[in-house]
Amino acid sequence: MNTLKKITLLVLAPIILQSCMADMRTLMIKQNGITQLNESKGKSILENTWKKHGFSKLANHKAYSLTADDTWKGLMGKMGKPWPEAKSKLKLKYAINTFDSQVEFLDGKRKNTLAGLQSWQYYEKEILGEIEFVKYNERIAFGLSAYQYFFEMLDRLKGAPIISYAGVKEFNSTHYDLVFVTWKEVEPHMEHDQYVLWINKETQLLEYAVYSLRDNYLKIPGYKAFYGSVKFDDYKNIDGILIPHEQFIFLNKPSRKDKKHIHKLTVQDFKFDDFDINELYPNSSIAKIGDKKLN
Repeated sequence: MNTLKKITLLVLAPIILQSCMADMRTLMIKQNGITQLNESKGKSILENTWKKHGFSKLANHKAYSLTADDTWKGLMGKMGKPWPEAKSKLKLKYAINTFDSQVEFLDGKRKNTLAGLQSWQYYEKEILGEIEFVKYNERIAFGLSAYQYFFEMLDRLKGAPIISYAGVKEFNSTHYDLVFVTWKEVEPHMEHDQYVLWINKETQLLEYAVYSLRDNYLKIPGYKAFYGSVKFDDYKNIDGILIPHEQFIFLNKPSRKDKKHIHKLTVQDFKFDDFDINELYPNSSIAKIGDKKLN
């Protein structure tokens, strides 16, 4: 390749990438759109999986907490990490079906400090200090909300307006039903993400989810063309609800080898309602907005 061609490619590549937008629609959805039959089948599969996971019991609880080891690896992992360090031990607290949350850093540079969201207003607490609402930290806020969404994914996606059966897939000798989920319109658009849930045909449990990354803090050239995927593993029954105690995150499609992940979350301890939920509402004058997204 001559020098002029190389220079042209270097100049055009970011522009081409930036104009692309990751499209999670499967071939079935692209060719046939969403038919009434596939919509009904997709909703039925998702409803059944929601029940298999025990999410009908989620309404019995108000909050949950977990301690976890969180590891980001490689260049993309280090760029994408929401926390100050690539390896962290965390204590996370969440109010169910909201984005009101807290993270306490249990090791590293910020050990024994915490950060949180209350109605999308950001606060921090240093060692021996008081909670202070400070300048919004996009990385930590994104991490708090994204981690919560993954734990509650089935419950939240079940209420989406666009749900459709999207075909079948064989992966690592396992067969999956695919369910496509999005909002507003089927075609990719910047306002809403798209999801494809991989549901194990035999166990009827959610094992993988592939998703677009419309809203993120890494505004690098071409970021709209990237997407992510998560493998949910090591399910444990907590008060009748199946909670994944391992999550492997991959850049773009899932890898056949778990070790190729860029991010891994390993849960040691998950409990419902083990703390006073008022801890997540340090400023009583801030109106509660539930699960409304940040504008």
